[in-house]
Amino acid sequence: MDSIIQTYRLTKKFKDVEVIKPLNFSLRKGEICALIGKNGAGKSTMLKLLAGQLLPTMGEIQLFGKSGKDLDYARKRMGFMIETPTFFPDFTAIQNLEYFRIQRGIADKKRIYTVLEIVGLANEKRKKFQDYSMGMKQRLGIALCLLSSPDCLVLDEPINGLDVEGIMEIRKLLMKLNEENQITILISSHILTELKLLAKRFVFIKNGVIVEDLTRESLEQKSRKQLLLTVDDSAKAARLLEQAYADIQFKVLPNNQIIIENHVEKGGSINHMLVEHGVMVKEFRMEALNLEEYFLGLVEGKNND
Repeated sequence: MDSIIQTYRLTKKFKDVEVIKPLNFSLRKGEICALIGKNGAGKSTMLKLLAGQLLPTMGEIQLFGKSGKDLDYARKRMGFMIETPTFFPDFTAIQNLEYFRIQRGIADKKRIYTVLEIVGLANEKRKKFQDYSMGMKQRLGIALCLLSSPDCLVLDEPINGLDVEGIMEIRKLLMKLNEENQITILISSHILTELKLLAKRFVFIKNGVIVEDLTRESLEQKSRKQLLLTVDDSAKAARLLEQAYADIQFKVLPNNQIIIENHVEKGGSINHMLVEHGVMVKEFRMEALNLEEYFLGLVEGKNND
């Protein structure tokens, strides 16, 4: 698969503080990749380096296989929304985009109407930017990113501050751009449950270092449901589980607790089987490690696996 973005030992220092430590990262064509990290983890700095808003201290950036002096040309194939775009409050969407079209030397005037149609603002021709909702403002920001017909979007917190409806609109829009227009997307956000619905890959960053890089399938595996049992005799319960299910995966914890990691859908049968064979089940519940818990464990050093 072709790499859209590739970094080699990318490093950024501010005075003596190394905000991005030698970082190797690649984004492949067609991906929706989520960049996840707490405030100060280095997310925005990394995206600003890709956008050319900051210069690296060391290392190399390649965009579409181009580097060095060719980067500026390659960036024309990218759409960046690193900070909330500054639009003219008294201008309509068309007037704002016309200003940026001229400023950026984009010849096709019809492109303005095309991108407004894509982001769902085609019917808001008379409304001024100052009267837009937060969701509409974010959609106009994405329309601006799309003005130059990019192959890749890099979006920093595009759903920050939106209500539930606004978040859903942006998610649907980004999925449509990826699926119908084959646009590759790199997105950062703090709204982790939303990222789980959108992204196909999850890159966790902490103190300027990528600490984990997971596919959606791997993340699902790590955040899968499990059964938690508290019994009066964990040794007997373990023997019964092994006899009943040859491939059962479980852990025996202190205080007669057992975590069962597979056959979760057979919880009722497992409970009945243990009770029938004289094991008192004091507690029986299903629990899932969600994305937020996994993320917090990862960036705060609680997860060891």
